[in-house]
Amino acid sequence: MQKNLWLDHELINGKGVPIPEIKIIYQSLLNENERIKDEIVDSIECNDYVKLSQLLASRNKIQKALLEVEALHEDDLKNNVSTKERVSYALTNAAELLESKGEDVLLDINKGLEKINHSTHSLVTKSLNISSKAFSKGNQLNHKAGKFLVKKTSKGLSKLADAINKKS
Repeated sequence: MQKNLWLDHELINGKGVPIPEIKIIYQSLLNENERIKDEIVDSIECNDYVKLSQLLASRNKIQKALLEVEALHEDDLKNNVSTKERVSYALTNAAELLESKGEDVLLDINKGLEKINHSTHSLVTKSLNISSKAFSKGNQLNHKAGKFLVKKTSKGLSKLADAINKKS
């Protein structure tokens, strides 16, 4: 009788269930959790907040069940998980982390590039304005120098012509 009570107690706590069956239950809970995650995204995109509320409640129940299974059979689940499943899980977590952080990094890089673009545009505009003013001033000075040279040459030739006329 005591053995039967002990076996019933194990079944209630999930200890009497065979490990392969626990793995199947655990995997189905994980699959259901993933399906609900996808449906949550869809309901958000469709603005269906009633369905979203129901899905969040379901997800909460599934996550509690997952935590209980993990708490009761943590060693069994870890020991029986293949290397392929561990690598897959690690890569999935890394991809999710990179996806969430990657968007933030991409936004920061985009903002930085926009600032650099704006600064470069401002510097190019300023340098073009300065170059334009320098060319304009250079042209003005060149014109004045040419005028001055023509005027002096003209006066010099006029004096030379007067001197030649006086000698003759």
